[in-house]
Amino acid sequence: MQHSARRLFFTSKLGLIVRKKVVKCYILRLALCGAEIWALQKVDDKCLESSEVWCWGMMEKISWTDHVRNEEVLHGVKEKVNILHTIEKMKA
Repeated sequence: MQHSARRLFFTSKLGLIVRKKVVKCYILRLALCGAEIWALQKVDDKCLESSEVWCWGMMEKISWTDHVRNEEVLHGVKEKVNILHTIEKMKA
């Protein structure tokens, strides 16, 4: 996704529910392509969770330099960290 298109999506006037569905359906699913065969370690879990929270933060116009806690970002979009749970379901 080009920079201008990414900025347009994450900062657009689309409703929160629509933007959340797009993130879950396209961005997270694409990032998890082939995840059912990944051998994850703790450091990988942390990176995956950080990536997911980064997506939600961008959607809420929160810069990574703002030093906002992950819990606050997730509370703002009414989500929980779900990426590891999704990977476990894919492996089952």
